[in-house]
Amino acid sequence: MAEPLLPQQPIAANAEVLSVEWLFEPLWPGVRLLARASGGRVRLSDEHGEDPGTDDGLADAPEVLAAAILADEAVVDGIWTAQPFVGDGSPARAWAETLEAEGLAAEIPDPLENERRRAFVAVDLVEIDGQPLHGIPFQERRRVLESVIDEGVRVRLSPVVKQPLAGWLVGWRANGFTHYVAKHMNSHYRPGERTEDWLKLSLRAEAPRSFMGRMLGGRGDRVRRVED
Repeated sequence: MAEPLLPQQPIAANAEVLSVEWLFEPLWPGVRLLARASGGRVRLSDEHGEDPGTDDGLADAPEVLAAAILADEAVVDGIWTAQPFVGDGSPARAWAETLEAEGLAAEIPDPLENERRRAFVAVDLVEIDGQPLHGIPFQERRRVLESVIDEGVRVRLSPVVKQPLAGWLVGWRANGFTHYVAKHMNSHYRPGERTEDWLKLSLRAEAPRSFMGRMLGGRGDRVRRVED
């Protein structure tokens, strides 16, 4: 029996990435999934290569993804998450803030906890038309991914941005993200592995030095600088 395909994972790092050869995206909380589309149907596996089941609103995820993946055959890496519906500016967030302002938060169920909708946020393209893309640079995989996904409320593309980064970090933190991922533009996809080409970075704000230091490092931590 063939080994299951597993998603690549970032390495947690205390780093300040200054190089223009890296791309950045928020780290979405939720269930990491690989969606394999074939013949108009989608089969899901989690980060362990297993069936993720139907919890967390996953029962209709295959149907939602089958309608959104435009390729006849593809493997899409992504996260099944509530974040689009509970982030800053969402109706649930606005209602929660209203309840808190009116002193009703303790009396009425938290709308953020009760938000049941989820979306699949695509972050990478692993295979297309039966061909693995493991050796294709990330920026090229991302370009093809954008042509494969028909975005909607329930299926989205993760934003990927370049330097300068400071404004994006502020926005992501305001929207409730705690971490983000730096990916080298030329990084390959290594299923099931962790490599230095993908870094998981913190959005903590308590470090004392520069603005970037406050966003990236903890108090007293030594921050590794990644430059050209």
